[in-house]
This record gives sequence, C-alpha cells and structure tokens, in this order.
Amino acid sequence: MPQRAASRAKKQLDYPAETRGSRLAAKARKLASRHTPAQRRAHMDAAMAMVYGGSQPKEAARTGR
Repeated sequence: MPQRAASRAKKQLDYPAETRGSRLAAKARKLASRHTPAQRRAHMDAAMAMVYGGSQPKEAARTGR
C-alpha cells in the first residue's frame, strides 16, 4: 500500500486585524464587565430562556400508543 503524502502546507488565511464584529464584541464586553452579579444573573436567565424556552413546565411525556 502506498504511503500517504505528508500533510499539506497550511493555507495562509488573511484576516483583517479589526472588523465591525470585533469592534462590536469589544464594546459588548466592556459594557458587560460593568454589570453587578444580580444583573449578570438576570441576563443569563433571559438568555437561557431564549435559547431553551421559557420557564413554563414541560408537557408530560405520553406513551407511544
């Protein structure tokens, strides 16, 4: 069986040093660092509710009949 060639040379990626998104993220980090622990908890709870659904109880699982 022939041997595989050595791993290819990695492609040089040309990314800009600063983008609109990186500036926005820096601003968001700066603002978030000013929050109190209670504010952080409130924002985290709101984010988790947004991602995983509200605080409503889940429906009971039904049998698959």
